[in-house]
Amino acid sequence: MSQNENNASSNAVLGAIENVKKNVQENVKNVKSTVETLVSDSNITQLKAQVKGMVKEAQADFTKLVNKDLAVAKKKIAAEKALLEKEVKKQTSLAKKFIADQKKEISSLQAKLEKLVKAKKKAPAKKKAVAKKATAKKATKKVAKKR
Repeated sequence: MSQNENNASSNAVLGAIENVKKNVQENVKNVKSTVETLVSDSNITQLKAQVKGMVKEAQADFTKLVNKDLAVAKKKIAAEKALLEKEVKKQTSLAKKFIADQKKEISSLQAKLEKLVKAKKKAPAKKKAVAKKATAKKATKKVAKKR
């Protein structure tokens, strides 16, 4: 074989190797991009799942805190309501007692007034005594003696 043939066949082999090398590189790039896409998709899926889990946990914690605070507020309101009702009952009973006392006093005063009115009606009207006028003495003039 001549050197030209050797060079040509070497070049052909080198060209084929270069083609195979390019094909392998392209295939490696394709596989790499496919793997990266799959990995990124699975990472995104995992991230979505993690975020959903965190949101659910945060929502549960928030609901728990709100329910706890709500229970405390309900207890306070119930206690205030009970105190208020107790005070209203107390004030109502005091007002009723006051009204009853005032009614008794008014009845007592009315009875006394009616007694006085009956007593006035029963007593005969007294005639007014006409007082005699005292007669006035006539004043005499005293004349002074001259000396």
